Amino acid sequence: MTRKKLAIAILLLMLFSLFSGAAGAEEPALATPTDLECMHVRTKTTIYFFDSPLYTSLGPDSHRVSGPATVEVTCEDCGELLSSENVSNAEEVRPHRMKNGACVLCGFKDKSGQTNKAKETPAKTPGERIIIATEDKDADGLMNLTLTGEDLVSLSGEGVNIVLVKGRAGDAAVALNVPDVLRQTEPLGADLYLELAEREDGSLFAGMFLVEDSGDRSQPGSDGITLRFYRQSKADVRISLAPVGEDDLIETDGVWNEKGYWSVPYLQEGTYFLLQ
Repeated sequence: MTRKKLAIAILLLMLFSLFSGAAGAEEPALATPTDLECMHVRTKTTIYFFDSPLYTSLGPDSHRVSGPATVEVTCEDCGELLSSENVSNAEEVRPHRMKNGACVLCGFKDKSGQTNKAKETPAKTPGERIIIATEDKDADGLMNLTLTGEDLVSLSGEGVNIVLVKGRAGDAAVALNVPDVLRQTEPLGADLYLELAEREDGSLFAGMFLVEDSGDRSQPGSDGITLRFYRQSKADVRISLAPVGEDDLIETDGVWNEKGYWSVPYLQEGTYFLLQ
């Protein structure tokens, strides 16, 4: 009995030491909500004007919007709403929304005082439509065009799959796949604004932007947007892009179409060269 009691006492002592050591061991520290909290370093202020704000033209590029509004500040990193305040008079400068030569919001018109509607004609290929862009009165050689969401839906309803936007010379064009462009504009409720300029050396400047009702502009994706360079015959060419604001050229590829043109993917705003 004495040996049995001694064995039990030793076993209990060992178990006590084991549990005491485990309890005293340092456990790994868990992250607390404070450790993971966003510091809200980058913020964005958005103004939501109430119905019927005042629009005042500031010239050919923009107008001032003013009136009662809700001003919200959100974190660009985590999306948290940091503040929301109703103010009696907010102001913001936004670009015009031009339609047929006039801003649909403030009424600004071009210098001629006349509407400058783009010329639209059917193309030789079924499902294509040619639109001649309008001249920019303030930039020599530059032409532009705005296609609203309603314009794109209307074109799609008429069975138009490809819109060819051309300048006066007609030696190059921007080819827009209507369904693909709609997939980019519809989620944002945005219009597609396009600029192009044909140069004497055969190069083409092209730039495209998605313009939302708030005035925010963003680059569209390249899906469904190509450039066409019309040539009399096929010849080996090198295709380069000089992006706006950059010094280096970007080499890209083109595909020859037997209908008489090189098809080049639109990458970003800049001047596209075909070099033989």
